[in-house]
Amino acid sequence: MSNHLASSSSPYLLQHAHQPVDWYPWGDEALEKAKKEDKLIIISVGYSTCHWCHVMAHETFDDDSAAAFMNEHFVSIKVDREERPDIDQVYMRAVQMMTGQGGWPLNVVALPDGRPIWGGTYFPKDRWIASLERILEVRKDDPESVEDYAQKLQEGVQLSSTIAPTEDSPAIDEELFHVMRHNWSRRWDTLEGGPNKAPKFPLPNNYAYLLRYGFQYQDHEALLQVERTLDAMAKGGIYDHVGGGFTRYSTDAQWRVPHFEKMLYDNGQLLELYANGFRMWNKESYADIILQTAEFLKREMRSENGLYYSALDADTEGEEGKFYVWTNDEMNRILGSEAEEFKAVASWDDRAKWEGENHVILKASNSIEHPKWSHWMKLLFAEREKREKPGVDTKQLSSWNALLISGLTHSALALNNAELKTQAITLGTSFHQSFVDGRKIWHAFGEDGGYIDGFCDDYALTIKAYIDLHTLTADEVWLDRAEALLIEALALFNDPNSPLLWYNSNSSESLISRSHETDDNVIPSSNAVMATNLFRLGRARGNADWEERSIEMTQIALSQAERYPEGFTQWAQTALDIHGPFKEVVVAGPKAVSVVSEIGQTYLPNIILLGITKDSEKSPFENRFADFGTRIFVCEQRACQLPVEKVDEAIKLINP
Repeated sequence: MSNHLASSSSPYLLQHAHQPVDWYPWGDEALEKAKKEDKLIIISVGYSTCHWCHVMAHETFDDDSAAAFMNEHFVSIKVDREERPDIDQVYMRAVQMMTGQGGWPLNVVALPDGRPIWGGTYFPKDRWIASLERILEVRKDDPESVEDYAQKLQEGVQLSSTIAPTEDSPAIDEELFHVMRHNWSRRWDTLEGGPNKAPKFPLPNNYAYLLRYGFQYQDHEALLQVERTLDAMAKGGIYDHVGGGFTRYSTDAQWRVPHFEKMLYDNGQLLELYANGFRMWNKESYADIILQTAEFLKREMRSENGLYYSALDADTEGEEGKFYVWTNDEMNRILGSEAEEFKAVASWDDRAKWEGENHVILKASNSIEHPKWSHWMKLLFAEREKREKPGVDTKQLSSWNALLISGLTHSALALNNAELKTQAITLGTSFHQSFVDGRKIWHAFGEDGGYIDGFCDDYALTIKAYIDLHTLTADEVWLDRAEALLIEALALFNDPNSPLLWYNSNSSESLISRSHETDDNVIPSSNAVMATNLFRLGRARGNADWEERSIEMTQIALSQAERYPEGFTQWAQTALDIHGPFKEVVVAGPKAVSVVSEIGQTYLPNIILLGITKDSEKSPFENRFADFGTRIFVCEQRACQLPVEKVDEAIKLINP
């Protein structure tokens, strides 16, 4: 038995391809069928490593009676949220407006034209069927009220998906940053790090901004909160001490017990965050995290074509976390006479105990590095390799691979590590060959090449990655590519009524609403990253229009930042660029690569670092190159101080 998903490229859709539900992928066939037969649409959104998606699939969508009911009365559409984030955004916002919360699986009932009328997340089978029966009754008995509700909800979704310019946008000044810090600090966990709640997500962009703010304004408590958070995550169960890499979040407030799925987007961003942490504090534990995480990604998530897969599942053999947890008997057998010594370091009978006999691996929060820890982890890794491994979501997404490029480039620079540099350049080359077609970016790449037109975040994060690759290599081609993609993005996603950009392009299919993605979440918003790109490339290339647009975008978004700073931290980083001091640093000469590498080991968040090893006529390189030596130009708003040759002299000019 198979439904209409059998030929899909998405691993998530293929998980549902042989269910009795007559699933369709999103597309004209399903939408036209709903209109022709005047049937309500079930839109079920999830992703392949989602635990509760698996649970509802087995409980409900594998059930013959539930499937028969759905097939008789509805047209059912399955959506992979990672392949179609634009669809997910629309219906997630609708469910959040209806219920006050969201999550995955996301299940929505919509009219034949796609306008939602009801929704939620996970439902047990009986409640799911009862809800669907009630919806059918209401539509039959009072169709006008259903139509009226759908219209109002659609208007609400569209209104909440955009931000209009206001006259009371906050000034980009020191007071704004200090107010954001004050309001945010009320929700800090000053004991365990992170937010003072559970679950706890890593949210790398939050701590990247707080690190920069603390550094720029010499705020000891802000810096301590970042260091506390990085240390706690590095010691906690959210980090896979045995095999490297971070899981998606901690289910508790102490970073102890993880939700075990591993996502490429988390690990790519956390590489960059820990690289900046290493630049700031020079902690060997942060270097270990970087190297182990990069090795995990290369070992478990790198495909033969050089790109990286999307995620590892939380479940193994139908059980969440089975691959990662350990029993007392296993630990005694594997570590033998050293088992008790390990247990003392790992808080084995306290924090590490999870459920039943199962324990997670973590380091006691107050422990120092144990000399045998690495040896123990190697023994556990060898044993764990004998187990059945979690499933891999083999989707290859441009935005997530771009995040990894940035993570690898910053790690290579911070650690001055040749292997990481090779990994970053190799991935960048494969990325450009696979995802970029002229000035077009594909959102996803599969066996038949690129598919699904890129969204605004694909362009924004790729542009950032290319700027980072330019810094790493001092190869102007990456900067040229970033500039070309920025020009293309401004045309593709332009909203003539706002400086903000649409999330989906002007040539894409019409959904029930369009959004200006502005809230920074686990991944920073596409508009915020694009604003950063506009400002930095504007400074590098001497384009005042790009700088001005960045400022306009940032002022609009920051109208909400004082109330909820955590949701606007990428915007706040752009605001710090705008407020200054911000420097353009140009290294020109035959040894530019090594000089850039040396500068890149220092935490300098308020610069764009550029380099050339040959003559160039393009800004900001014109008249900079000379064969007789390598010089460093420190500039601000394209007004440059006299060049210097030593890195320590340049750093004094950057931060006098």
